[in-house]
Amino acid sequence: MPAPATQWSAAIAPTGCTTSTEWVTEGSNYYYGRGKVQCTTGRYKVKIQCRNKQTGVGYVVYGSSAVNAPGTATTTCNTGNVAEKVYPVADPLPTGGATTGCAPWMEWVHEGSNHYYGRGRVQCDTGRYKVKINCRNLQTGATYVVYGTQVVTAPGTATRTCYSGNVAESVEALPQ
Repeated sequence: MPAPATQWSAAIAPTGCTTSTEWVTEGSNYYYGRGKVQCTTGRYKVKIQCRNKQTGVGYVVYGSSAVNAPGTATTTCNTGNVAEKVYPVADPLPTGGATTGCAPWMEWVHEGSNHYYGRGRVQCDTGRYKVKINCRNLQTGATYVVYGTQVVTAPGTATRTCYSGNVAESVEALPQ
């Protein structure tokens, strides 16, 4: 009897993965952050979390090609941006609606002359989710939690900010 689709997806999930980032230069002024992933089993793509160092804004890029183990999957960030984290992504993606493959990160937002915010963002490969950020008021030391109000479907990015002048200390996805 054939296995259900969810078991099949789990059976080919990548395992034994190693990841790395590197710089790629082209010409005299162009550079990219590149992410690589290589696994010992499974079929997979690469996902990299990138950051524009001038604006501080982060984003996720998926590789366009899936490879079989032990092949190396690679992709690059936009010109001049750095690759901060690298993730293996199962191909095909798991089924069943669970939230998987989440990439959380923090950013600074500047508004006006004195207002800074810690912003939390999360992006997942599958599922529906909101963002949850743990914030800290650096003047008082008080910590608090802020929950996103918008439910996002993968691979969308859920975003929320701390109060003015406060920092985001950790970010996570809340499955919905």
